[in-house]
Order: sequence, then C-alpha cells, then structure tokens
Amino acid sequence: MPRIDSKRLPFRVKRSCTDVLNPSLMADIVTEQWIQIQRLEQALHITQILTFDHALLFAERKKKKDLASPPIP
Repeated sequence: MPRIDSKRLPFRVKRSCTDVLNPSLMADIVTEQWIQIQRLEQALHITQILTFDHALLFAERKKKKDLASPPIP
C-alpha cells in the first residue's frame, strides 16, 4: 500500500483526519446528535397531540352544527 506524505496534504484534510480519530470529539458529536433526536421526537409528539386535539375539536363543532341546523327536506 502506498504511503501518503502528510506534508503534502492540505491542512483541512489533516485536521479532519485528526478530528475523526479524536474520541472526545466523536463523543461530543454523538451527544449533540442524540440531543437533536430527542428534540425532534418531542416536537413530533407535541404535533401529534395538537393535531389529535384539533381533530376532536373540529368533530365536536361539526356535530353541534349538524344538530343545530334543521334537516333539509
């Protein structure tokens, strides 16, 4: 396998390789991603509850409206 001379690599490539191999940085990234996942799950749950509540409210209003209006002959 050919060897790569690190002196010829651009700094950003060297830096990204170092970052990927840094366990502390990887743990921070995973933690941040986990936090983002938790926030998304919470937002989804809230949206589901609000949507369900809205659907119930709409159904109740429709039922009251149907009961209040006389039937069309």
